[in-house]
Amino acid sequence: MSGSDRLVVEGLGRLPQFCHAGVTDNLIFVSGTLGTGEGLTLVTGGVGPETTQTLRNVERILDAAEARWDDVVKVSVYLADMSEFGAMNEAYGAYFDGTPPARITVGDVGLALGARVEIECVAQRRPPRSARVTPPARRTGFVDHDGERIHYEVVGEGGVPLVFSHGAGGNHAVWYQQVAPFAMDRTVVTWDHRGFGRSTDRADRSGPDVAIGDLLAVLDALGIDRADLVGQSMGGWTTVGVALARPSLARSLVLSDTLGGFTSVAITTGLARRPANALAATEVLGSHPALGKAFSSKDPERAHLYQSLSQMGSADVAVILPRLLAVTHDASEAAQLTMPVLCIVGDSDPLFPPASIRALADLLPDARVVEISGCGHSPYFEDPAAWNTVTRHFLEELESSIAR
Repeated sequence: MSGSDRLVVEGLGRLPQFCHAGVTDNLIFVSGTLGTGEGLTLVTGGVGPETTQTLRNVERILDAAEARWDDVVKVSVYLADMSEFGAMNEAYGAYFDGTPPARITVGDVGLALGARVEIECVAQRRPPRSARVTPPARRTGFVDHDGERIHYEVVGEGGVPLVFSHGAGGNHAVWYQQVAPFAMDRTVVTWDHRGFGRSTDRADRSGPDVAIGDLLAVLDALGIDRADLVGQSMGGWTTVGVALARPSLARSLVLSDTLGGFTSVAITTGLARRPANALAATEVLGSHPALGKAFSSKDPERAHLYQSLSQMGSADVAVILPRLLAVTHDASEAAQLTMPVLCIVGDSDPLFPPASIRALADLLPDARVVEISGCGHSPYFEDPAAWNTVTRHFLEELESSIAR
């Protein structure tokens, strides 16, 4: 860093008349950057290779400023010849794995060094590493209950605990995109249902009937008597069961792509919209009924991770599913859940279509529904940023209402 607000990246060519970036308390302004390799020599091959190299150089500048492409809020692209927009755009699009940042393209401009493309951007500045929060504490353990060993993990401390119950396609580790963000300011508890992850199921009884007692045993062992409970799909049956069994425990519920066992004529009508092959899986990398098809194609690495996580443990989903569907709740039981409830659903969920989730919310005294666009049955995994934002907003509103 040259001065407090001017950034120069060692080894990256530049004209001496300007620095690579200007840095304020909140923003990073990356200077117009060219596709130079060594020194000020442009890479060969035309606008495509120049675009790729330019983006690499911008990334080096962002990295030096302790930022990433995810922090970029606006990109400006300048082309010497607008007829090369297609070739530039192809190379530009290939550079990003996910959704690229906002952008403008200006064509037919004169560029230094005979360059075909120049790129500048503005990014949000992250706190300096020295000012970042220390990672939260983590501990794991087992609770012996009903002849089984139930595994749990606790991360962070403080606040009302947030307890996550996973679906039939996962285990406690499937919440890895939620644990770190939420544990920065509160206690986060994840656990493995019987036969999933590291929990045993010697008696082959895994299902909602025993899961309620298992979770209560874990929370009792941890000394938790008040919590916000989150249940995904199968975990919704557990979450609802715990809230019905011990109403004083549940401050709020987050029911994610789950009916939790509730039935009604409207719910049944909503479920009728399920495709006939909703539970079908193919022997393809990253394919899983709990993931949206678009996600599996767009992000095969994380889709494969989910696929692998779903195979860890002894539980047989084909055996558990009938046990799950055999446990039902009616409108009178729904009326007992007077705590605030957030129902989240992927807008393309084939297992529990949004219409069925809206019908569930109509049964509950204090419930709201949020659909997350572009997601299937697992938006918490497919689009964690959106899911986390929706959930955090719900919890913050709850905190504010209690404080008033």
